[in-house]
Amino acid sequence: MLQLSAVLAVLLIWAALAAAGLVSATALPGPTAVFGQFPQLFGDPVYWQAVGDTLDGAVTGFVAAAVIGVPLGLVTGTYAAAEQSSRLLVDVLRSFPVIALLPVFLLVLGSTPTMKTTVVLLACVFPVFLQAQYGARSVTPMIAETMDSYRVPRLLRFRKVILPSATPSVMTGLRLAATTSVLVAIGVEVLTTLPGIGHEVVQAQQGGAASRAYAYIITAGAIGYSINLLSTIAERRLLRWRPPTHTD
Repeated sequence: MLQLSAVLAVLLIWAALAAAGLVSATALPGPTAVFGQFPQLFGDPVYWQAVGDTLDGAVTGFVAAAVIGVPLGLVTGTYAAAEQSSRLLVDVLRSFPVIALLPVFLLVLGSTPTMKTTVVLLACVFPVFLQAQYGARSVTPMIAETMDSYRVPRLLRFRKVILPSATPSVMTGLRLAATTSVLVAIGVEVLTTLPGIGHEVVQAQQGGAASRAYAYIITAGAIGYSINLLSTIAERRLLRWRPPTHTD
């Protein structure tokens, strides 16, 4: 109820600003005009094509980031030598803002879906990698010493100890990356000519259809919220074996 109340308060403030004329209708159309666009958009194939193009680039880049980031994070988190040798390279690469490198990707790959997927991959791989690495390093020293004392085989150690310990952190990294993938995909579409939600926002803005542009922006927010909600539900179900961290 508190969350719904906050949303309702934002809508009321939005409607009051639009009705009072404090902001021009071109810059901030009222919520009635914006949400009135959705019946028309839902029946427009262009709308669903834009949503599909954005999700295609986001999902492809996210999956590639998970396939690369999770194994590398687990390996570098398990072996101290691997973590120390890769620390400088990782710190340098993750310090670059991906969007700022967009002109380089445009020059090398062109304005193609492959370029969008590559940008999403680079934006998502480091959160996944670092969370997986942190999870693999979360094994307590006492447990590590016990495994060394009993000479537990590496594969069994990884499967029975390291992987269960790292799973919560890995799931957190995947949840963060899933939301980031959509935001980055839309950002690439805004700055390039690639089709998708971002491109439709620019087209609507240039055509003077502010309410239509805001409708696409709300669509992007709804997609991000849905992905985060689904990720949270999946994380809870996969980690049912984990004891709760707090009591009500």
